[in-house]
Amino acid sequence: MPVMARLDTRSAPRGLMPWRVAVWLLLLLAGFGCVQYLMHAQLLWAQRARVSAADAGALNQLLAWDVGYFAAAFVLIVLCAGCILRQGWARAPLRVACAALALWMLASGGMMLARWSQFDQASADALTQFGADAKLHAAVAHARRVYRITLGLKALAVPFLGWLVWRLDTPAARAQFRRRH
Repeated sequence: MPVMARLDTRSAPRGLMPWRVAVWLLLLLAGFGCVQYLMHAQLLWAQRARVSAADAGALNQLLAWDVGYFAAAFVLIVLCAGCILRQGWARAPLRVACAALALWMLASGGMMLARWSQFDQASADALTQFGADAKLHAAVAHARRVYRITLGLKALAVPFLGWLVWRLDTPAARAQFRRRH
């Protein structure tokens, strides 16, 4: 069966389209997320035989979260690919997904920020309890750095995703998407 392509000259893009670059970035990040959730789920699955019956429920809950996040990241990949290919069916669902993701980043970042003092206190307690262990100091410094970087990335993601939601609804962007015939 031959592949047929139709050239639609009236909606051909001219120049750089920043929203497409943003969608590519979102696609790459969602792909990275899929790999991370899959690897974590595989590690948990390998540990299920070694876990006691009392801890099996917590392990299953972690596995369920990994599967849920993996499925959400996969859906995001499909929607991003549809938008990159300028498929009309993908624009509105990607806007909804980006809005939901922005709200999730805002909520989870707010929770992390609210728990910063608890995290800081727990890391300080670990340092005083275990003394001058250089590896522990390095691990605590690394954990604090990762916590701050995560908060920063979440703070950057909210306006980025909001801009993408807005940009995908502009007439110029809407005109570039193919409609089903």
